[in-house]
Amino acid sequence: MFRMTSYLAAPAVVFLMGSTASFALTADQVWQSWKDAGAMVGLEVTAATENNAGGVLTLNGVSIAPAGTPGITISDMTLTEASDGSVSIVPGADIGVAMSGETTGSVKIAHDGLTLVAREADGGLAYDYTAAKLDVVYDTAYPGVSFDGSAAPEVKAAGNFGFANLAGTYSDTPGDNRTFGLDLTADTLAYTTSSDDPTMELKQTTTSETQGVELSLDIALPTSMSAGGMAAAPADFGAALQEGLSISFASKQGESTGTMNQESPYMPMALTIKAGGGEATGTFNKDVLSIKSTGAGLEIDGTSGMLPVPVKITSGPIEFGLTSPVTAVDTAGDFGFVMKLSQFSLNEEAWSLFDPQGALTHDAADLAIDISGKTKIDVPAMIAASETGMEPPTPAPESLDITELSLKVAGAALGATGAFTFDNSMGMPVPLGEANVTVTGATQLIDGLIATGLITEDDAMGARMMMGMFMAPGAGPDELTSKIEAKEGFAIFVNGQQIQ
Repeated sequence: MFRMTSYLAAPAVVFLMGSTASFALTADQVWQSWKDAGAMVGLEVTAATENNAGGVLTLNGVSIAPAGTPGITISDMTLTEASDGSVSIVPGADIGVAMSGETTGSVKIAHDGLTLVAREADGGLAYDYTAAKLDVVYDTAYPGVSFDGSAAPEVKAAGNFGFANLAGTYSDTPGDNRTFGLDLTADTLAYTTSSDDPTMELKQTTTSETQGVELSLDIALPTSMSAGGMAAAPADFGAALQEGLSISFASKQGESTGTMNQESPYMPMALTIKAGGGEATGTFNKDVLSIKSTGAGLEIDGTSGMLPVPVKITSGPIEFGLTSPVTAVDTAGDFGFVMKLSQFSLNEEAWSLFDPQGALTHDAADLAIDISGKTKIDVPAMIAASETGMEPPTPAPESLDITELSLKVAGAALGATGAFTFDNSMGMPVPLGEANVTVTGATQLIDGLIATGLITEDDAMGARMMMGMFMAPGAGPDELTSKIEAKEGFAIFVNGQQIQ
């Protein structure tokens, strides 16, 4: 990838495309709203020439940038008033981002048929946009790292990120909380990148193409938080959350394919990657942080000059989930963590590198973690304390439920369930409850690891002693169980025996 020290205008440009619209839209009014919004976030929005004739505003030499700093330039733009009160906006073909500082080169936006239509919506502005193709193309260079104090050679980075059949809507709605919305769909999202770092003796190229991209994003900013003041002080951040600061998103995508080729004397490799479709959602506000995602599976094929055989990794469905309260001071909020990796497998050629005799079972591996509970926590106060050096408030968990904790690998399996509550009256959480653990195939796995040479007999002896201390024989062959109990007074029992 590339670095830029002056790419400050681009993230703030979205704020230009909206302001209170209590009037019938004209081309001049849309243009003026951009200039007004730019001033709010420290940007100067200018044009070398402006000409309005018959409801058509023609702009040449458009610039969007912080004062005295290079920014975004657009060769020309036409804003045309329509009979329905909307304004059609067609930018010219030459759109670029100026570079400054140590980074040199170019960043350009190339498009085929990009059109935006501005319209009034809920007292604000909405922009419907379409493009047959939209690409961000960069070709840059920046100083590399020197290990001996000499002048480092430049690192070169180039690439192209592009959407095909792009469509969507951007909206800006005023109110007690100013709300920004973005909806996007595209037939494909594809990119190619290349980098060349002479100091590290590393050259790398990547490609990727994802089908059926969908994205929805909503951001609410309280009126006390200016669009230009997103990096507020920790105390201000906490206040903004209480006033309604929030972010939510949802995304969906189809199948993805990609490649990566790396030239290096230390780790040369070539990868091809194929991933199934997936979905993700996220929410962040004063009450909750929640991220959830699912994927249909993964295939990675790799070769390397460091390995004598190709490596192929495959997996089944993948699931991830994280939930946490954000501000739960008086009443505990829900937390949870889910991670599930299914049918994670390695090809036999790769297995043969460390298990040529087949001493281990080569079945696909599975991992499942599903825990939840309730806790009191104050994340904004913890952030503020870390910034000021004060003692942060300590989270106070009230319960923990282990719905599923399991691992299956090389013929062995571990499974655990349990439930705990916590007494926080002593200034630290003291657990009360129990967990039950079952392990099968452990002896077979240890014997297989010894046969492969991955562990020694002495290593195995230590592992077997630990299993003997903390586990008891189960009902089936090569099965061990353990009951872990946490009782009053911080007393921990394993299979009825107290651990001192």
